[in-house]
Amino acid sequence: PVIDWLLGGPLGPGRLELTTPDVVLWTYVLVGVLVTALVARSAWTRRPWGAEVALFAVAVAVLAFAATGPIWIEEAGRFEEGRFVVLVDDSRSMSVLEDGTPRSAQVAGALGEIDLGRSEIYTFGDELRVGVEPVYDKAGSDLAGALSAVADRHAGESLAGIVVITDGIDRGGLRRELEVGRPVALELPGPLTLYQVGEPGQIRDLAVADVSTGGFAFLHSPFEVKAEIQGDGFEDSLVPVLLTEDGIVIAREQATLDASGRAEVTFDVTRGTPGRSIYEVSVPLDDDDAVPANNSMAVAVRVVRDKLRILQVCGAPSLDGKFLRLFLKQDPGVDLVSFFILRTHDDVNHEYRDDELSLIRFPYATLFTPHADGGELDTFDLVIFQNFDWASFFQYEGPQLLGNVEAYVRSGKAFVMMGGDRSFDLGDYGETPIRDILPVELGVTGEAVDVGSFQPTLTEQGAAHPVTRLLGSSTDNTAMWDRLPEMDGLNLSRGLAADSALLLSHPTRVSESGEPLPVLAVREVGDGRTMALMGDSSWRWVMTEAANGAGNQAYLRFWKNAIRWLVKDRDGQRVQVDTTKENHRVGDTVRIVAKIRDVGFQPMADTAVTGQLTGPGETQHFEGVTDASGELLVELPALLPGAWAVHIDAGPEGVLGADDTTFAVTDRDPELEDLQPAERFLGQLATATGGRHDLPGSWDTPLEDTEAGRTIDERKDTPLWAAPIIPLIAGICLSLSWWIRRKRGLR
Repeated sequence: PVIDWLLGGPLGPGRLELTTPDVVLWTYVLVGVLVTALVARSAWTRRPWGAEVALFAVAVAVLAFAATGPIWIEEAGRFEEGRFVVLVDDSRSMSVLEDGTPRSAQVAGALGEIDLGRSEIYTFGDELRVGVEPVYDKAGSDLAGALSAVADRHAGESLAGIVVITDGIDRGGLRRELEVGRPVALELPGPLTLYQVGEPGQIRDLAVADVSTGGFAFLHSPFEVKAEIQGDGFEDSLVPVLLTEDGIVIAREQATLDASGRAEVTFDVTRGTPGRSIYEVSVPLDDDDAVPANNSMAVAVRVVRDKLRILQVCGAPSLDGKFLRLFLKQDPGVDLVSFFILRTHDDVNHEYRDDELSLIRFPYATLFTPHADGGELDTFDLVIFQNFDWASFFQYEGPQLLGNVEAYVRSGKAFVMMGGDRSFDLGDYGETPIRDILPVELGVTGEAVDVGSFQPTLTEQGAAHPVTRLLGSSTDNTAMWDRLPEMDGLNLSRGLAADSALLLSHPTRVSESGEPLPVLAVREVGDGRTMALMGDSSWRWVMTEAANGAGNQAYLRFWKNAIRWLVKDRDGQRVQVDTTKENHRVGDTVRIVAKIRDVGFQPMADTAVTGQLTGPGETQHFEGVTDASGELLVELPALLPGAWAVHIDAGPEGVLGADDTTFAVTDRDPELEDLQPAERFLGQLATATGGRHDLPGSWDTPLEDTEAGRTIDERKDTPLWAAPIIPLIAGICLSLSWWIRRKRGLR
């Protein structure tokens, strides 16, 4: 050790190399000159110089040698024994419970069969990771990718062996290639040993594997919600399956699982209102369920109108009825069912035969009975009573059928009553359930109609309401209403009903309370909407405008606005919120788009919008200002699975309006779709690569290539010029030379 230290390190067989050859010659010339001078001086002075000069010469020679930068170079080849590479599956399927214990608990036993002193351990999921402890949380496992990465990392090297510890649930495509019989092109640098963890048939897991709906459905039309149920450990058994709509159970079915534990359940659903709904399919959760998160799945379905279905009932023919029917029939987006010139129950009581009458029977009982009770009422989006006196046509159960109409409105549908000599109080509606949904108060005493002509007055509420917004500009809109022709006649009322809006009023007549008498009023009743037009001469808005060369735009815009508002058409809302898609995965970015329009439905820029995103146990708030197009885009992360609701308010304290929408988030993990260990796949992979597949509990020492290894070419440079022996020799020689000189009495 002392010698090694003096030389700057241990020296083996090698060669000496001078790193500064340019100074070698001049160094030795200088040394020769210096020694010659010393000898000459000693001869001239005739003094002995032998030992003194020799020691000095040695010191100078050593320093001159160091100046040439000498290094000792050792070059040799060293053989290193082959190593093992161990790949541990770090995906989430390794955390699945088998008899209450995760599969990953078996990894330690598999590692015990391997010489870890000669091994490098990697983990893999969707990519290979070096020196990372497995936590079994990766979203998928790509075995082919991991093996290819090992081959690349050890290119040109022979490995003693490659060991993979996995349950065989591969998401990278290798499993699929082998199962269809395609050749596997894997060139591995060592023999492959596959240690399987997990045993088939040891888990109990009941799951909703998939739910399909088509993404959207048509209003009033049945659509299917199909669910695939997978029950590992529940083969050949009956399983209850629930379907909820926006959190409310709407259907129950029994799934009969086959011998492989699979079943398909189909629910027939009919939606009566447009918009999005969240449908969730769920199965029971057992205490020993391997993956509780997959027992339910939620999807959002957008329900759209194929056509708007409207029922128009006229008690007597009139120009107003004719023009409205023509308008509705010409609209391709409307499915109109209309009844004119109806048989009364007196006609029926006279016992005429059908072939003696030109009029069909009026199917009032079917029309005003809910679908659940065999009728068609709730298949309509809007019902219009136009100069219709119900008592003349309802032979029995009249109040009950009108009560069905009231319930129909409160459930979210729309109703319009128009004036005439058979409407409102003249139609005996004052003691029926219809009274409770109208925007005007019935029960007038004395005269029930004013037959005089008048010019309706646009009220302050009417100037801002979308129903009476015929033009975008407030000034132009008021001017249009002022130039429309007068109306002939008005059904009287006691005034405006509570919680109603007065849009057009009589210019002179007032109600019992002294308020202007309603001509046009609207009301929100429960979840539905109603409108009352207290006259039967709106057809004049067509004729007079056309005569003035202005076309029939006022009439068309009025009824389009009215229908759009009554049925809550989203296109008729000034404030709208939506997401770019209905269904998301956990971690996705949810793009929320808010649109704000003014009363003329023009974009409103620089409008403040506040909102919140509410889901299972989580609420996120957001705010912003609309751009020049009247839109605000907000991007938020989808954090948790389940149904999420979006609510926005536009303007200060929501004065411009509000809107809501929903979307679904799922944490459906492809890694956990098939939970059974892939024993067959691992056997196929071992055969294809010439390796070995060991089942749980029968792991053996891994396959080893005993000739594997590598020769390592090493070069070792020891800088002798920096070795401690150089200054030590020079110092000793110079010290002895000086001591001898002093001994002789010389300086």
